[in-house]
Amino acid sequence: MNHGPINNHKKLPCPFNDNYDLLEVLGKGGMGYVYKALDKKLNREVALKILDTSSDAESVKRFYFEAQAMKELDHQNIVHVFDFGKQANQLFIAMTYVKGTSLASVLHNRKELDFEAIDLIGKQVARGLLYAHNKGIIHRDIKPSNIMITQGNRVYIMDFGISYIQEMEKERLTMTGMTMGTPEYMSPEQCHGDETTIQSDIYSLGVIFFEMSCGRLPFMGNKPIEIAIKHVQEQPPSPETLRTNMPYGLSDLILKCLKKNINERFRDMQELLDSLDHVFPKNGQTGNQNALQNKKRKPLAPIENKSLLSTSTAFKISRELNRKKLTILAFVMFPLLVSLLVMLMLTYKPASVLQQISSVHLRGTFEEKNLEGNAPEGYPAENIFDQDFKTAWLFPPPLNLKNPILVIEFPEPTLITHFGVAIGYQKSVDDEFGDRFRVFNKPKSLVLKTKEGVRQKIVFENIKGMQYPTIHAIETIEIQVFLEESYELEPSKNFAISEMRLLGLKLKQ
Repeated sequence: MNHGPINNHKKLPCPFNDNYDLLEVLGKGGMGYVYKALDKKLNREVALKILDTSSDAESVKRFYFEAQAMKELDHQNIVHVFDFGKQANQLFIAMTYVKGTSLASVLHNRKELDFEAIDLIGKQVARGLLYAHNKGIIHRDIKPSNIMITQGNRVYIMDFGISYIQEMEKERLTMTGMTMGTPEYMSPEQCHGDETTIQSDIYSLGVIFFEMSCGRLPFMGNKPIEIAIKHVQEQPPSPETLRTNMPYGLSDLILKCLKKNINERFRDMQELLDSLDHVFPKNGQTGNQNALQNKKRKPLAPIENKSLLSTSTAFKISRELNRKKLTILAFVMFPLLVSLLVMLMLTYKPASVLQQISSVHLRGTFEEKNLEGNAPEGYPAENIFDQDFKTAWLFPPPLNLKNPILVIEFPEPTLITHFGVAIGYQKSVDDEFGDRFRVFNKPKSLVLKTKEGVRQKIVFENIKGMQYPTIHAIETIEIQVFLEESYELEPSKNFAISEMRLLGLKLKQ
């Protein structure tokens, strides 16, 4: 069935196409209407954004960019795109229907928020933006009306309509002298019409933190141009002068987000999240007190009652009870002993069984860095063998690919059968979401060269986690590792190896 365009909202509900029925109007944005709709195939409610293709070419291009950007995003704090396409002369995007209210409505009704709410909202928005930035997508229009909060306190980021996909720089929508965004929340570089970076989203989020904390915007004016000039030229008031009961560090965090110079802001959302963790630390988990209280046991019989059994009879009964107890104990202990023997057999590894090789010495060609900042002297490259994804060894793009990036030395002849590596990221926080990590450049392929001169190439996928590419068994006392190809995010960024695991055998000399 070919349905015509929807123009009269008073006729709702009505079918849009074979897959969707329009139920009600949710709102109107810069790129058309948004409807609450029913996905008839899956029987679920969705938000359906519709744009008439008769709109100007710029809006149509932005609409397509939004669909392309959002289909790449799958995160608990970002609305998910289920479907997009064209119906008659209208473009549509079907996405998550969020049952809740916008942060703009919350701020309109409550002005300043309590700090627990600021913590809850701010961290979830930062998590979603961190994920988008790691995908190469900058939102560029972060504002309270684009942040939805459900009744269960889940926060969603919406409207990536003017997001900038870094890989599409040649197709970027910002024209000369043209800016995109909302003046109250725009960064100085956006007001100038300069290039937008992840620090622009950090600035906009800083404005939201200011508004949530102080009940007002840092810069106000009667006209958009007045507000834009203030973003570029004026310093924001200190938040702690407007709200004196702020947690320690929150005012400084907000002001760092609002620095005019992008190099003085947080370098990425992960660093901002780390600072939020210091301002709003998680409550220390304390062991629950034992709820079982010692109760006074009632005597089984009055103390003054004398035994009615003779001594010999009591002895026979006691001996029989002991015999039964020993029998029961034997039945209980036998399977335990068998289990222990089986575990011993399974865990015992004779010299002929593959083992993890961890007794190595690593030499990095380049300066080693400690991302955690807890070791002023840096830390040795051996830390990539520490079984901890929260540490990572960094090295800059090599100037000469003929030089090894890493040399692995074994104290004795060793046979390596598996070469596992985790590349390109550093985990920051272990939690149930698993989304707190920094992204770096990733090697696409490495060349392994033994001391004897035998070379082989290993290729990695562009994914997170440990990878064990197929290798030919290597017998040597030294392996030189060369970078051949890479998945480069930015030429100026370092490469990262967060973990390395080798399996093999130590050979007898």
